[in-house]
Amino acid sequence: MRGRTLGQRLFLFAILLLIAGIGTVSSAILFTLANYSDTRERLVSNIKMSDSVATNQELVRLHYFYDLSKKWKVQFWADKYLFGDSPFYEFANFYLIHDWEALVKSDLKDKLDDPRAYIYGNAKFRQAQTRHQSGDIKGALNALPEIASYFEKALRNCLDSGVVNNKCFDRVWNYDLVTNKKDAEEALKNPQQGPRPKFILGPIKDKNGPPVPVPNDKDKKGGDKEGEEGGQGSLRKRP
Repeated sequence: MRGRTLGQRLFLFAILLLIAGIGTVSSAILFTLANYSDTRERLVSNIKMSDSVATNQELVRLHYFYDLSKKWKVQFWADKYLFGDSPFYEFANFYLIHDWEALVKSDLKDKLDDPRAYIYGNAKFRQAQTRHQSGDIKGALNALPEIASYFEKALRNCLDSGVVNNKCFDRVWNYDLVTNKKDAEEALKNPQQGPRPKFILGPIKDKNGPPVPVPNDKDKKGGDKEGEEGGQGSLRKRP
């Protein structure tokens, strides 16, 4: 049996090099995706725990992966399959640090048809509270009809998403609050009252319908302290 020629040996060497290269690249990609997944899980967890410091740290890491997708020239696919929820993490961060102006001026105003965008109306209400506290009582009261329209839209989005009605309880309470003059004025006077968000960061598959947004683990049990503070009593009216 004759030995391999130099050309055959070089060809075999090139094939082995190609296999090694593909393996190295694949390992790097899988390692990066695993780190991205861990970062995203920590970010969601921090937002649910209202930890603004840790949330900001994880957002910085998330931006690193986004910049990496640009560097690797795969931004289109990354936007489509990995970073679809990323804007809502940014919005949640604005809410956690009470930067109402940044939240209101953000792209969230262009996403109000998304059930997760209901914190937009909450931020507008907080701005009205700030205005009331500063002495602009008339301006704060005049903002209520607009805020009510955002709360109505948030409630309809929630109901249309296919989730059971009690999952929309906080939206019902928000809408009832601003459409009741006495309750609204009291909430404007007291910054401890008024809408508080339970952040919705990702859909899960519902057994009897399409993917629907689920706020957090406490909501699965029928509510939490925030819901109990603001919404004890019956559901009075709906738009």
